[in-house]
Amino acid sequence: MIPENNIENILDSLRGKRVLVAGDLILDHYLEGNVDRISPEAPVPIVSLEGMGEKWVPGGAANVARNISSLGGIPLMAGAAGDDIEGRILVELLEKDGIDTEAVILDSSRPTTSKTRIMSGGHQLIRLDRETTEPISEVMQNSILSRIERIIGKLDAIVLEDYNKGVLVPRLISEILSIARREKVPVAVDPKFMNFFEFHGCTLFKPNRSEAALALGMEIKTVEDAIAAGKQILDRLSADSVLITMGGDGSVLCRKGTEPFFRPTAAMHVYDVSGAGDTVIAVMALSLAAGQPLDDGVRISGFAAAATCSEPGVYAVKPSDIIREVDRYSRRKDSH
Repeated sequence: MIPENNIENILDSLRGKRVLVAGDLILDHYLEGNVDRISPEAPVPIVSLEGMGEKWVPGGAANVARNISSLGGIPLMAGAAGDDIEGRILVELLEKDGIDTEAVILDSSRPTTSKTRIMSGGHQLIRLDRETTEPISEVMQNSILSRIERIIGKLDAIVLEDYNKGVLVPRLISEILSIARREKVPVAVDPKFMNFFEFHGCTLFKPNRSEAALALGMEIKTVEDAIAAGKQILDRLSADSVLITMGGDGSVLCRKGTEPFFRPTAAMHVYDVSGAGDTVIAVMALSLAAGQPLDDGVRISGFAAAATCSEPGVYAVKPSDIIREVDRYSRRKDSH
């Protein structure tokens, strides 16, 4: 357990660290309405939107950047959005949050990935997705790379956030990792299935249990299974460390030449798991940027994920949320 007087020092050390988040940007669109009857045309609810709420929130890789910002870091964003209304809304929202968008390129050949959720009483009724998962063009890849080259000297860490929407193609992944190695900038990866084994030589690789199980073709039910999976991934990627998150079953950190580190979950009230993975990778990247021991990063990311899960919708976690979760956890342990 992190000593309570040390948690604030660790969180303070994350402040001001400059982290580039490269990957798939998503615009989350929420429409909140009332349901009081079923449609006579089909057995579906009628959602009355009149006088109700509507909001847009940066999601995907952009949500990782928001978490870095709310934790006191300085996020920079790299990726592609469509040259459309949604793309402009997304860039405007990021800039309003103080996030550098110099390496975000608007591409007229593809739509901005957007997810519209129609909600009632805090419950999601339906989700409408607009996207293409086609790989971005070589011209776009070159534009993103040249902008990353321009800012690499200012960075303390990089996050590669893959949602399999076409931005992190194998060539872009390998070039970014190569630039980062050259400049000695640590790289934290949040993978999806398609490019899972492309991230050779990264500093930290963070799949969740189902992503790791799918990629390795094995079941991951126990901590021992997760350790075996983590060791396999370490070898195949020549990564420095692998963190497998297992939701309510905690997380496992594997490194070469070090005993695996298991951390049980800190979550008490799980309201919504949306964005918990984004929160974890944001904390881990900031921990790498600050030179904190990875074990402490894993502990803090567990408390950060617990805070995210206790809030409805996608939520950018703050240091005060983490301190609150540490206090709750300490009181719970003391009462046993």
